[in-house]
Amino acid sequence: MSFKITKQATLPDSEYEIEGEIHADIVKEFRDKAVKELSLETRVDGFRPGHAPEKYVVDRFGEVAITEEAGRMALEANYGEIMKKAIDDKKIKVLGSPAVTITKVAPGEAFGFKIKTALMPEVKVKGYKATAKKVMSEKTDVKITDKEIDEAIVDLQKQVAHTDHHKNNPDDHGHDHTDLPLPEVNDEFIKKFGPFETIEAFREKVKEGITVDKNRKEKDKKRLTVMESLIKDSEISMPKMLVESELSKMVHELSANISQMGIDVETYLKHIGKNIEEMKKEWVPDAEKRAKTQLILNQIALDEKITVSEDEIKKEVEQIMQVYKDADRTRAEIYVETVLLNEKVWAWLEEQGK
Repeated sequence: MSFKITKQATLPDSEYEIEGEIHADIVKEFRDKAVKELSLETRVDGFRPGHAPEKYVVDRFGEVAITEEAGRMALEANYGEIMKKAIDDKKIKVLGSPAVTITKVAPGEAFGFKIKTALMPEVKVKGYKATAKKVMSEKTDVKITDKEIDEAIVDLQKQVAHTDHHKNNPDDHGHDHTDLPLPEVNDEFIKKFGPFETIEAFREKVKEGITVDKNRKEKDKKRLTVMESLIKDSEISMPKMLVESELSKMVHELSANISQMGIDVETYLKHIGKNIEEMKKEWVPDAEKRAKTQLILNQIALDEKITVSEDEIKKEVEQIMQVYKDADRTRAEIYVETVLLNEKVWAWLEEQGK
């Protein structure tokens, strides 16, 4: 085994700490990769970034810094197996993202670390069957008007107009094309969206799409109503780390969302006149709600013996690993199990209303 767990302990506030070390020979295996990574920060005349000779990297950063980088890489590569062994040994259920601390860095010696994570706390969910039955049994009559279909088709016309414009004018990088002429809704137009025989058949398909979207929104609205009631009535000992984990996820989500608009986080924060810490303070109530939601779903799964099979997890993980080949398999398994289990619990709650 490439690591050794030296100590495990339960801490206050539903936290758990794992101490251990990565063997020196494993850290050494990552040395070249660490030098390569640090060379990206080394500017040497005549060499491209990332291609500076090792001597220059060692002279600039020193052997201890290189060992620390190699150790971090080795820890990341073995994190999944470390957590799996700790969980299997003590039969614990960990939640959220861990906090990792480096405890020992010395060239030629084992690399020391601590991993602190949140444990599943005591959760008492009251009246979830009755709440689910009441909310989920409410009938919703979804109606689609001709006006909604017309508006959806206009959106499709705008999309086609925008796509055709850029196809015919590849050098035009402008984004405001609100004055582009819209294509006529004819046989040629509807063929872009499928093998439709008539415009009426096309309109019917658009109506189906709107119906699916409205039903999904209605389902989400009911789920939100159920969860808000359960959060209000439940008794939960909330681990601070779990809230911190949700806040970290929210920061990543913000970064990903604004990146899609071509803006970086620093520019966005400067524009709104806030920093990340101020944003996180504002987000605490939402982060707590997200954390409580997960804890409640976990507890209902335990109470009702709702589980996800290994085959179900394996199938989804394989798909993830095919797309993200460098992903950590253990983390992928934890993520997949959480997503699948949540959906099974919601399906069970929805079944109470039938």
